[in-house]
Amino acid sequence: MRVFVLLTLAVLLASTTIVHPMDYAYAHGLGRGESIAKSVGERIAKLHVELVPEMKRYGSMNEQRLIVELMDAESGEVIRGVALELSISRFATNELLFSERIYSSTGIATIDFQPSTSTTTEIEGRSNELGYIADDSSPLIVKGKVFSDAGLYRIDAKVTAVDDARLEEAEQASYELLITLSEAREFKVNYGGKEYSIETISYFDAIREFNFDPESMSIRAVMPFNWDKGFVQGIPLFHFEFYISKEFKELAGKEFKGMLNGVDEPITVDRAAEGYVVVHYMTPKNRLLSIADRVLADPDAMRDEMVIELISVGEARDTGIGAGTGNGTQQVDPSTLDWSPVLTSRSSKGSVLVEMQFAPSTINVNDTVYFRFVFKDPNTGEELKSVRYDVMLYDTHNEHVDRSHRSKTMRTMQVYDGSFFTEQGTYTLLLTDVNDTGESVRFSITVVPEFPVGIAMVVGASLLIAVLMARRIPYRIGLN
Repeated sequence: MRVFVLLTLAVLLASTTIVHPMDYAYAHGLGRGESIAKSVGERIAKLHVELVPEMKRYGSMNEQRLIVELMDAESGEVIRGVALELSISRFATNELLFSERIYSSTGIATIDFQPSTSTTTEIEGRSNELGYIADDSSPLIVKGKVFSDAGLYRIDAKVTAVDDARLEEAEQASYELLITLSEAREFKVNYGGKEYSIETISYFDAIREFNFDPESMSIRAVMPFNWDKGFVQGIPLFHFEFYISKEFKELAGKEFKGMLNGVDEPITVDRAAEGYVVVHYMTPKNRLLSIADRVLADPDAMRDEMVIELISVGEARDTGIGAGTGNGTQQVDPSTLDWSPVLTSRSSKGSVLVEMQFAPSTINVNDTVYFRFVFKDPNTGEELKSVRYDVMLYDTHNEHVDRSHRSKTMRTMQVYDGSFFTEQGTYTLLLTDVNDTGESVRFSITVVPEFPVGIAMVVGASLLIAVLMARRIPYRIGLN
């Protein structure tokens, strides 16, 4: 009987074992990145970098904060007393903008960059034998060209000390990550005697040319780009967005085709965003390399620019203009759902407090998941109404799920069906440009495996047999 019970428990434990996904390096067209795990001294560690805010408005020179953390890959804890040789360069031009030794006693290095057009770099802060001190107790301020322009940046960091102890050369580790400072820009166009707004968000470089053709009802945007395949090979994702005001009904009501440098490119058209039709270009490396082959094979092609075109190809069947879809939320009474406890997080610079709940409170693989949000002023606690934000989902491998991206939404509830949650593990829900601040908020949620029906039946039958056997034992003893 004891052996049987132990076997039953073993089956139960086997059915609920959690398998942790492998670590992946990623760079996804947003202002944060995390490396693969590497050996640093006697530890295995990952480097996490984040730019706050991760979006700038065209023409602005707002302060950008860079946060760098070295984390123990096994415990997930931040490693303290870390020194880095930190370099920052523009990916597009390979121009080195910053290179210094940085130290943080807390393990969370923060550098406030104050962008300017100056060609010189000024550093304000204290230093010790390990480098410039860059933690909350001693702010480090850098003035100069770093992050003065939108685009993709390469972060190179060599870890030279951990736990306040210098590392031998063989114990050091070097990390390279890509992060993006995206740029939002508004263009005014005239059509039919009226002025309308078309906005763009570029995640690679600043737009240097924009044109709207009223005859073909098409848009063309151009930015610097190097089509050399060695350069393209380093780009994990090209990301670009058009925002067409729904007031511009003649254009917003069109069906569209996307093109990059004259090559047809799949696009995603979101007609549910409040006030806008949003068009997403999300071109992964393999498609970029394919376009590069065609550009390089054409002797007349421009090899130093990316040409993004949006071509009207007729009237859209379902424009959604004047009304957005409810993403399924109207079909379910929220009060009947099993909601999680409230999770709270501040936006990346603290200007907005976000409360989030999800349902069901325990998320299984293939579940439809409901998220609801409350936005508040962090100082007064007063609820903020009509807050606009973008929302997107990252899977268990920290990869951006392209079709999860919803732009400029003001809905307080978002729904993602079970096709988004196909694996057990930790997912990230990311809200960006919250309340038009350029700031972001992220929440982590855990998806657990469905309890296998077959094992449940076996366990149930086994427990029933165990009960019957337990009842028979005293009966036989009584006969003796």
